[in-house]
Amino acid sequence: MKSVLLHIFEDDGLDDRIVVALDVCRAHDAHLTCIYVTPYAAYVGLDPMGGVFASGAVIESLREAEAAIRAKIEARLTREDVRWDWQSYDGDPAQTIVSVSSLADLVVLSQVGPGIGGITAPMPIVDQVAVNAGCPVLVVPKGVSRFDATAPVVIGWNASEQAARALREALPLLKMARNVTLVSIGEEEAVYPQTDASTYLSHHGIKSDLQSFPASAGTADAVLSDVAKAQGAGAVLIGAYGHSRLRETLLGGVTRRLVTSSTLPVLLGR
Repeated sequence: MKSVLLHIFEDDGLDDRIVVALDVCRAHDAHLTCIYVTPYAAYVGLDPMGGVFASGAVIESLREAEAAIRAKIEARLTREDVRWDWQSYDGDPAQTIVSVSSLADLVVLSQVGPGIGGITAPMPIVDQVAVNAGCPVLVVPKGVSRFDATAPVVIGWNASEQAARALREALPLLKMARNVTLVSIGEEEAVYPQTDASTYLSHHGIKSDLQSFPASAGTADAVLSDVAKAQGAGAVLIGAYGHSRLRETLLGGVTRRLVTSSTLPVLLGR
């Protein structure tokens, strides 16, 4: 894990995700890329002929806002022991981050959920980025001010393609964790038997525990959260959106509940 993307936007979650991104970079000797996207679509209007326009005053204001936050971030990062650069784009933030992530190892975003609203709330882009990004997404809850790369990691394992891919993509993080726990809740051993995940991890020198719970133990997100708390985990790893996106949007689901309410960073594999 050598290339970390950090979304830069002046919101309530910025300081937390900066600290977490820096901790990840230090642990893996990775390069940090700060991505700033100006969402012009939110500020343009239509002229009578059907064209689009943004007033000069609006454009100047947007550029001033970028310059101000860039100066603030640069002043902070020059004091850190992490290699970094700044990239500016105009367009849709989620789509831009997805595009840039094709040659990255991790994207760091902030949690958005109940009680995190307001004009300074982080942009609600986790869903779109996690589903389409070319690498895993680390979702940082508000108030999480550090990331211990050696802390235990709890993995939601349901033998799905998404869970298997998430496991493979997270190997660099899992190798540093002092303990890895696979949690299975009421799943049938279908394509991948539960123990195959432990065997796969062992091939990479990663020891893991497997905890299985019946479906009656509760919702998967609640069980994962309880195990993570008991383990003193630093993160929860899951495969993002194992059901259709329409179902996730309408009915919620494990992924949605975790990324909107977890008190621990959640690593979303694709």
